[in-house]
Amino acid sequence: MRKLFYVTLLILISSCSKTKQTPSFNFTTKFEKTKGIETTTYKETIKYYKNLAAAYPEISLFEMGKTDSGLPLHLVIFNSSKEFDVSKLNNTNKNIILINNGIHPGEPDGVDASMLLLRDIVQDKNSIQKLENLIIAVIPMYNIGGSLNRSGTSRANQNGPKEYGFRGNARNFDLNRDFVKSDTKNAKSFTEIFHLVNPDIFIDNHVSNGADYQYAITHLFTQHNKLGNDLGKFIETNMRPSIEASLLKKNIPITPYVNVWGNTPDEGFSQFFDSPRYSSGYSTLFNTLGLMVETHMLKPYKQRVEQTYSFMESTIDFTLKNGVKIKELRNNAVKQILEKKSYPISYELDKSTFATLQFKGYEGSLLIAK
Repeated sequence: MRKLFYVTLLILISSCSKTKQTPSFNFTTKFEKTKGIETTTYKETIKYYKNLAAAYPEISLFEMGKTDSGLPLHLVIFNSSKEFDVSKLNNTNKNIILINNGIHPGEPDGVDASMLLLRDIVQDKNSIQKLENLIIAVIPMYNIGGSLNRSGTSRANQNGPKEYGFRGNARNFDLNRDFVKSDTKNAKSFTEIFHLVNPDIFIDNHVSNGADYQYAITHLFTQHNKLGNDLGKFIETNMRPSIEASLLKKNIPITPYVNVWGNTPDEGFSQFFDSPRYSSGYSTLFNTLGLMVETHMLKPYKQRVEQTYSFMESTIDFTLKNGVKIKELRNNAVKQILEKKSYPISYELDKSTFATLQFKGYEGSLLIAK
């Protein structure tokens, strides 16, 4: 009888151990399988993150409210300590970076880059340990309705991917004009995510079009003088130059978002006014260091995704080095505002104050028909 019981126990233990083994998935992305030609669909993206969360305890996937498409908005969180109570993120001592992708689904560079980034982190024990004081939160695909409306023709002359989504959402709203007014379910769900996460840094990944130039990637840091006080000085004199220098070491030249006064760059650049209807302007209302990545549609898709990845990687490195300072600046920001005795509500542009910029463009000419 004892022998029979002993054998049965061994069988049960063996059976249990098999069911608890880490699932085996192939985490090669569609982007990699097609050598940078194709981007993932909405369903493929969510399935990928579900599998990543099942295989690696440092990753978790949440449904965070509805969108105008009727489908839920998802949030992926990396946390090396494997703690995933979203309601407690607001009080964590760790720095938090929130990354938004696919707000314009015809601009999917960040979707693929974020999949690669999180996979590479969790598959490297050294990276997990290195990021012990950082939480990375990713919205895999913000404009779900637009991402389901796929074609290869809605962005004329774009150099890949083969197919992509449409700019407008399920109700044809441009979601990057809807943050502070929140006319869409997407924006309302984003608001809940943003205030639960309370990010120190916010990145919104985009692709620009229009004028051509030598850069495959540009950046749009929120206006430092609008952010104001010590946070504004920090983003302009520390954060932006440090990230630019980091990318240059990787042989990736980058320039501010191309927003010219006249017809050509030599007539002057102006800062892009990212009011709170834009994501970076909205995030600035809450003393978050907000910025957009803008790769260029005429550059090959593979190059754009790789440089978006590198930009996020450089931002992570910067946050690790300056995390304590960033927390301190954010904690003091409200106090600095309340200490003021007057608050200007109107302004005039001072064109006598400017900085010079070395810009890598192309020589052009204007033909006038006679």
